Amino acid sequence: MRGRSLFASITTLTCASALAMVAAPAGATESATTATCPAVAHHVDASRNGKSCTALSAAPHQKWSVTLNGSASYPIIAAGKVFVATANPGGNYGGQLYALDAATGKVVWGPVALSGTYYYFALAYDGGELFANNFDGTVTAFDPATGAQLWSTATGNFSGEPVATGGVVYVYGSGQVVALSESTGAVDWQAAVDGDGGSLAVDGSGVYANGGCSQTHISLTGAVLWNDNDGCTGGGGGTSYLTSSLFFSDTGHHILKKSTGAAVGAFTGAPAFSGGNAFFANGTQLTSETLSNFALRFTTTLPSQIVAGPVIAGNVVYLGGAGNKLYGVSTSTGKIVVTLPLPGTPGGGGEYFAPPSDINVGNGLLVVPTGSTVTAFD
Repeated sequence: MRGRSLFASITTLTCASALAMVAAPAGATESATTATCPAVAHHVDASRNGKSCTALSAAPHQKWSVTLNGSASYPIIAAGKVFVATANPGGNYGGQLYALDAATGKVVWGPVALSGTYYYFALAYDGGELFANNFDGTVTAFDPATGAQLWSTATGNFSGEPVATGGVVYVYGSGQVVALSESTGAVDWQAAVDGDGGSLAVDGSGVYANGGCSQTHISLTGAVLWNDNDGCTGGGGGTSYLTSSLFFSDTGHHILKKSTGAAVGAFTGAPAFSGGNAFFANGTQLTSETLSNFALRFTTTLPSQIVAGPVIAGNVVYLGGAGNKLYGVSTSTGKIVVTLPLPGTPGGGGEYFAPPSDINVGNGLLVVPTGSTVTAFD
C-alpha cells in the first residue's frame, strides 16, 4: 500500500488512575484497570508510541479465537469489545466491520458492509465512537454498541489510517491532512502537505505527517508550523510515531525534534517506546536504544522474521513472527520471555488486497489477527 493515541498527558493520567485503584476489591480492580487502557488506533494510541498502560499475565494464555469471513485488520480494543474490519471474500471490492465481545470473542454485531475502492479499511476510536476510513477517504462513524452508522464524510483518495483524539478525527489523503468533528463529521480544517496515504500521529503539540519527501508539523487548528523536505515532491505517505519530544518518520527514517523539525538521528524498522527507551523491530532483530542519546542497550535476534508489532505491555515487547509465533521480549534484558503458537502468520494487508493488519494491546488483551482468524491473549 501507499504508506504504511490520546494525548500523552491523557495517557499518563489514565495509567495513574489505574494504579490508584489497587486498593479496590479484586474484581473491581481488574475491571476498572483494563477499561482505562484501550487501544484506540493502530499502534495503540493517536501518538502511535506502541505502549499500553494495560497489564497482561507474565505468562499470557489464549483467551479466545474466532474465524471471520475475510482477512482481518489491526484491532481496536475499547468499550468492552474488539473491533476489526475484514476484506470481502471472493475478490469483490469492499469489506465488513465486526464487533467482538472482548471477554468471549463472540460476534456482538456485524458484519456491517463497508464500501470503497479496493479493500482498504482502517479503524480508530475516541469519545464513544468508532471510525472507519477507506482508500477513497470516506470517513464513517459508527455507534460501537450497535454498529449503526452515525455520519459519513468524503475527504480525498489515497487516504491512510485515521486517528481520533480530543473530539477530532484526522486523516491524510491526496496532498492534504483533514480534521473532522467527531460529533458531526463536519470538516474543521484542511492543511496542504506533500504525498498521500500516510498514517498520522497526533498529541497535544499537534499533528505530524510524513509522506513523499517531507515531514510536516501542523497545529491542532490546522496551521503548518514547520516542514522538513528532502529535496523532492510526491510519492506515498509513511507512518509517524511520537515520543514526548521526538518525531520518528519512516519516510527517510528521520528522527526530528518535534519543536523545531531539526534532525537528531535516524532509525530503521518499526518503533515503540517505553521508560525512556526505544525499541526497533527490523528483520529478525529487536534493537533497543536510550532515547536521550541513542546509545545501544541490546539487540535480540528472534527465531523468525518479525512481521507484526512491536507493542508494549508492562515490561514486555510483543512481536509477531513469520513462523506463526508470538514473542515477548523483556524491555530490560532483551531476553525472550514469552513464546506462543499462533494459528497463522500475523501482519500484512494493503489497499489492493486486504485491510492493514497488525497486533494490538489494550484493556487487558493482546489481540493477534492471522488472516481471517482473530486470537486474544491475556
